[in-house]
Amino acid sequence: MHKMHKRFERYALFGEVAKQLSFSKAAENLGISRSYLSSQIHQLEQELETSLLIRSTRSVRLTAAGEKILTKMQGINESILQLEKELDHTKSTVGGLLRITAPTIFSHRYLIEICHQFQQQYPDIEFDLDIGYTREDLTKSNFDLAIRATNTPPENMIAKKLIPYQHVCCASPDYLATHGIPTHPQQLTQHNCLSDPNLRHWQFTNTSNQMIEVATDGNMLINDNLLILDAALKGKGVIKMPCYLVQPALDNGQLQQILSDYQMTQSSIYLIYPPQLRRSTKLSAFVDFVQQWFGDDKLCCR
Repeated sequence: MHKMHKRFERYALFGEVAKQLSFSKAAENLGISRSYLSSQIHQLEQELETSLLIRSTRSVRLTAAGEKILTKMQGINESILQLEKELDHTKSTVGGLLRITAPTIFSHRYLIEICHQFQQQYPDIEFDLDIGYTREDLTKSNFDLAIRATNTPPENMIAKKLIPYQHVCCASPDYLATHGIPTHPQQLTQHNCLSDPNLRHWQFTNTSNQMIEVATDGNMLINDNLLILDAALKGKGVIKMPCYLVQPALDNGQLQQILSDYQMTQSSIYLIYPPQLRRSTKLSAFVDFVQQWFGDDKLCCR
């Protein structure tokens, strides 16, 4: 029994080698020497009396036993991560670190200001923000909270609906004055439509609830919504964007909505977090703050 802690260390070291399939990468990630790592894996194989890895000069592969240990270690690592997360949220004060993953455009439009105002109220709070479009699995990552645009929040998480929104079509008044205002979605084929390379098919619903899909074309494909918005503001073409991103430009006349008689993609923004953290003081305070912030006449789509 007194050697169990050493055995567990070797299992953990093996788990990193199995994940990386490289002794060099695993040693670098663990901050130990390659020779020490190799000796510990060799010792583990001797203790278990079985081979865990198939080594060659160019590659490392797992045996069936190695695959089984990797699966078990992944579960153990996730359990430890979840335990540490839960322990971190047992404090009764609103302070410490909140780790949040959120979409880029929502973060630029709202999240930075929300975090700033929350810190003014609770100066002991720190934020670690992961901004992007990767949908992190909250059961396997160290994030406390996810902000997601979805119509189907995960059933194994607590989901708090913040705001509904839809996509809108718009362009600058200068562009429309030069190229005309389309009155039917199919007329977009005659316009310079700016979009993500993977989102060139725009869907609309008419008043009879019929779906209309348009294969758009344009001279600028950009995989960043903020750059697409900037191009539209400069009169480069027509865009399809979440209303909460373009609402300020619509309000001040920099952009003009078109095809308003047709509906586009509808969705909602949710706050999502693990049920194990429902009693977290700092997380509950932040969730309440965000819900109140959006309740104070800040709805994005009017």
